[in-house]
Amino acid sequence: MRPLAPRERKLVAVGLLIGAVAAAWLGVAAPLIGGFKARAERREQLLTRYRNGQRLLAAIPVLRTEAQAARQSSAVYRITAPSEGLAADALKRRLAASLTEAGGAVSAVQQVQTDIPAGWISVRADAQINLTQLDASIRRLENESPYVVVEYVSLGADRALQSGRSAPLDVRLQVSALFHPAPAR
Repeated sequence: MRPLAPRERKLVAVGLLIGAVAAAWLGVAAPLIGGFKARAERREQLLTRYRNGQRLLAAIPVLRTEAQAARQSSAVYRITAPSEGLAADALKRRLAASLTEAGGAVSAVQQVQTDIPAGWISVRADAQINLTQLDASIRRLENESPYVVVEYVSLGADRALQSGRSAPLDVRLQVSALFHPAPAR
């Protein structure tokens, strides 16, 4: 092999210098800078979690107040009784009273077992009532506590069709309410 010319030696030296700088960069500086970036990203994530946690902690009094208000108002959304049978009886009385006070004639009120969720009770009433009275009765049922859900209303106008004049409707009305067992004393 022939000896390198001074110009070639300079090129080899510059190449080796560039290689050494690249190796130092890849071996030391890049991981160091990458570590700084990773720690900065992690620090930002932690700061975001910290801020979210602070917001949640600041909201605890408000959430506590809202939970207390929900507990206090929950009684208007359920029938509280010692047993499901007594709750069904109370709902039957309420349904019959609503229809009777509106001017209807109630013929039967009974508890029904349907595909309603657990914790709910459902009762059905058969009555003769006109449409205005039925509307007033349903409005009263839906707007007085404990609130109920009107499951269905079936209307029959056979007498009006036969006689040719206005007559009371045959109505079947089913309502459901949430049942909550009364605490033992």
